[in-house]
Amino acid sequence: MRTLRAVSILIMILGMFTERASARGEQKNAGITSLTTSGEYAVPVVVWYPTEKPQTEWHAGPYLIHATRNATITAGPHPLIILSHGSGGGEFGHADLAETLARQGYIVAAPRHLGDSYDKPEGRGTDVQMIARPWQVVATLDAVLADNRLGPKVDPNRIGMAGFSAGGYTTMVMAGAKPDFTLFTAYCAAHGDDHEVCGADGQWKLAVTRPGWTLPVDNRIRAAVAMAPFSVMFDAKGVADVKIPLRIYQASDDQVLRNRSNTDHLLSLLPDSVERGEVVGGHYIFLAPCSDALKVTVPFLCIDAPGIDRAAVHAKLNAEIVDFFDRKLPKSD
Repeated sequence: MRTLRAVSILIMILGMFTERASARGEQKNAGITSLTTSGEYAVPVVVWYPTEKPQTEWHAGPYLIHATRNATITAGPHPLIILSHGSGGGEFGHADLAETLARQGYIVAAPRHLGDSYDKPEGRGTDVQMIARPWQVVATLDAVLADNRLGPKVDPNRIGMAGFSAGGYTTMVMAGAKPDFTLFTAYCAAHGDDHEVCGADGQWKLAVTRPGWTLPVDNRIRAAVAMAPFSVMFDAKGVADVKIPLRIYQASDDQVLRNRSNTDHLLSLLPDSVERGEVVGGHYIFLAPCSDALKVTVPFLCIDAPGIDRAAVHAKLNAEIVDFFDRKLPKSD
């Protein structure tokens, strides 16, 4: 009975979502292109967007993509969402969310966070991970807005961001939060058994590669979604300047980022107006449903507990995220 009720609720939500999109006349196909940021880091960025062109299916490495390469973007202006992956991830890790947003009229830009990506992880545990990530988001915003194909189609007053895990941390920083890295060190001193966060020796201290390097201050993000955000380095003072609308998700059985010290802790610091969501599953439930190739290559990212259908979970999750941005980044009259 519980399963049937859950399915009924999911069908109802998806039906309402489809009716709303149809009524707005905004449901399109997804196009996809790429660009590279300028500056110190030449960050690769994949961009999804709405198009009238027929949609194609292809593989980007082990990822199955449902978007047409270099198709003509529909007339704007469109809201823009920056999508930030987790530690050791890449730009295609949330491709299904990006495609869903693009079909609903959004431009979605996903940078590969060099220094904390699958191919260049050498910055993990250093200021490259903690400070360069937000700077790479700034560079991504600048690159999209400067791009001749995309920039003129962006509504600069409707920019949002979504991120997962370390990308959730990055999202909170771009929303105005200020981390205190000594809290990270203190957390590991008190929770030496948390090897996922603190390492095998149960200790952590920020490795400084650039003394004096500070986080950016950028006010272009107007609404944000954080999925299982890494949050041990935030306190009440650190989130006091977060004023934009937020929606924060936790995984019910997160074995990587303990909810008590991360999502629950962060929510305890934020006002009740912040929207909350919970997804049944482990930490990696927020990643797009895996292709057969990914299931073989990185099974720990793909295997969910018995009874959990990641595709069904994402159909509901993605619809909720679109709804959030539709409400919090509304069109101007």
